[in-house]
Amino acid sequence: MDILLMRFLILLRKLIGLFVRYFIRGVILFLPAIVTFYLLWFLLDAIDSILPVGFPGLGILLLIVGLTVLGYISTHWLGPTLIAGVEERIRKIPLIGFIYASIRELIDDSRRSFRFDRPVLVQPDPTVPVYHIGFLTHTCPLPNKPLVAVYLPYSFSFMGNLLLVSPEQVSELGMKSADALRFVVAGGLITPSVPSKSSNHE
Repeated sequence: MDILLMRFLILLRKLIGLFVRYFIRGVILFLPAIVTFYLLWFLLDAIDSILPVGFPGLGILLLIVGLTVLGYISTHWLGPTLIAGVEERIRKIPLIGFIYASIRELIDDSRRSFRFDRPVLVQPDPTVPVYHIGFLTHTCPLPNKPLVAVYLPYSFSFMGNLLLVSPEQVSELGMKSADALRFVVAGGLITPSVPSKSSNHE
């Protein structure tokens, strides 16, 4: 009886080991695809729910067509003076104006050169050999102040922090923006491809 029990425990241990090994392999291989699909589905579902028409995907199509029509009307029929007047009235509405102005400035800035396309290495305290990876978003954020704006994304999060530091405390990282963002968001768990010339920052 004890021998049968021992064999059963050995077999059970092997089965658990195989299960854990295959589970970890499945996570490594397919979890990124599953999470990506889930986030994409969540985003598309949120956009589709803006115009709830009861048919999946039709809301997104109607939203795209509607925005295209509005873009055509604002280009050919509505003058910039009229649009600016409407926007000015919206900005004066409490709370709504703040939200609208924030979104409008974010969209306008994304169309200019202030984008997350310049990954940099920033040293907040020149006396301490500690560096942060961030993105140079503005070279002159404040008038009459020799400062630059560096956005520091948080690890394992989609939030971040903004630093205003002296340009001497910032150096180009020599890394692709996507690689730098993935490296920071992943908490440094991935290995980014960095050119050899940037090794002097280590």
